[in-house]
Amino acid sequence: MFVALILLGFGAIWTWQHRARVRSVMSTVNAELPVPARAPDASQSGTSAAMPVRVAGKLSLKHAPRDAQLGVVAVDAAVLVRSVEMYQWHERCELGGGACAYAASWSQGHVDSTKFREPKGHENPPLPFADARFAAGEIRLGDVVVDPKLLETLPMQDYSVKAGALPPNMAATFNVVDGVLYAGGDAAHPQIGSVRVRYRIVPAGAVDLAGVKRGNKLEAQ
Repeated sequence: MFVALILLGFGAIWTWQHRARVRSVMSTVNAELPVPARAPDASQSGTSAAMPVRVAGKLSLKHAPRDAQLGVVAVDAAVLVRSVEMYQWHERCELGGGACAYAASWSQGHVDSTKFREPKGHENPPLPFADARFAAGEIRLGDVVVDPKLLETLPMQDYSVKAGALPPNMAATFNVVDGVLYAGGDAAHPQIGSVRVRYRIVPAGAVDLAGVKRGNKLEAQ
């Protein structure tokens, strides 16, 4: 009887120790298991999940890009880019404080003549306007609205302005020579301050674009 009680006691102790070891192992396993990340709930955040995509097709436009300042409209273009040059003085000085020479040429951006060693007689007027980029209204590729930034890396081509396409006030200011706008003098004989404006476009043709789709919008990554 006594022996039986001892055996029962050892059995109970073994059972208790076994269960304790199991609980310890399970606790360790549960602590080391990674918690799976949950995808954001679009319905709760109020935004659509971003999805990298590649789409191809022909662009369509709600309206063509327009340079409202000069009245230039580029039909069948997704993007219109304006480049402005002015005929300006440039200073070239010899090293070590030597003599300076002055010559005029076409250049983008304003050349600050106040910093010349001899600014008198070599004054450059300020640029009347700067380079600019104009996007068409609501550029689409099928049912997707395209962010104009996605088109910045696409090949561009020269765009020739037609003299008859300028509004009357601009036609009185600019001459059109080979599709380029000139103001402030004869294109063949420019003067200091003469302005030359060129345009380039991204045609609204077939494209192959890679970006991030959010709802019905295709944006740059």
